[in-house]
Amino acid sequence: MKPILKIRHLCIDYETKRGTIRACDDVSFTIYRGEIVGIIGESGSGKSTLASGILKIIRPPGRIVSGKILYYPSDGKCVDLLQLSVEEFAKLRWTNITTVFQAAQNVLNPTMRIRDHFIETAQAHDPHLSKEVILKKAKELFKEVRLEERILNCYPHQLSGGMKQRTIIALSLLLNPDLLILDEPTTALDVITQWYILNILRRIHEETGITMIFLTHDISIIGSIVDRIAVMYCAQIVEYGKVEDVFLRPSHPYTKGLMRAVPSLWDDTSKREAIPGYPPNLLSIPKGCRFGPRCYLARGGLCDAEKQIQTQMISIGNERYSLCGCWKQVK
Repeated sequence: MKPILKIRHLCIDYETKRGTIRACDDVSFTIYRGEIVGIIGESGSGKSTLASGILKIIRPPGRIVSGKILYYPSDGKCVDLLQLSVEEFAKLRWTNITTVFQAAQNVLNPTMRIRDHFIETAQAHDPHLSKEVILKKAKELFKEVRLEERILNCYPHQLSGGMKQRTIIALSLLLNPDLLILDEPTTALDVITQWYILNILRRIHEETGITMIFLTHDISIIGSIVDRIAVMYCAQIVEYGKVEDVFLRPSHPYTKGLMRAVPSLWDDTSKREAIPGYPPNLLSIPKGCRFGPRCYLARGGLCDAEKQIQTQMISIGNERYSLCGCWKQVK
């Protein structure tokens, strides 16, 4: 498999009155062309910050402190996205790398018809494209996301939440990008609409082979669509591997805790256990392992969490990695 994105030692800080918050701390992983990678974690774990770093849209008081984001376009020539100027990156955005943000109602301009969003986006990258060509492509994409052509003449306020989200998905595919980043694309939607959109994304991936990064805090929906999964906790990736391995044989206590907390249709829901405690304050990170105060291995005396200073992920075979030094004891 050929890589499409390599993230190496990415660090992103936010300056606050109380001190510096490292919202993305030494993150490294590889995404291969044609796969769907899921990134899960609690709110505040750093998922959206990571996505914003890839898109190079971190704004003050945030800043990218260090690291590399290596992008491999279809011609194979490696580009470090962090070394590009604003103008150079603008050429890649929407044409090579695009995104679907959460809360689609905040993305669409309420004063513009849907058709004008497509025309403006396409002509911003190629002023010579005619409106007829753009709208023909838009109509084809609307069929892909199961929307009627008449919606092109509507204003955003005339669409439901699910219709807006599907419109944004169609808009993100307008210029045939290599990589699609989906940041909580099903948030605030009802369960039926969530699964409807997931099925659309799965079919688009099967038909086009587009690479996707799917960020969510809802572990119950992600397993059905992704190939590989990264688990984030307290600004770090604590586990990374194929979705079947991570779900069935987790190698980090935090991942294990997430699996124990997910409700199931096949067993007694009263047996589900929430992870005790709360995520740490990023201005006051625990010594050693950041998950230590909430970890069942530490509470059971199987690990001295304060002495576990693991900065590099450990390869545990089968393309799996864990940040837990006691991964063999995770059961």
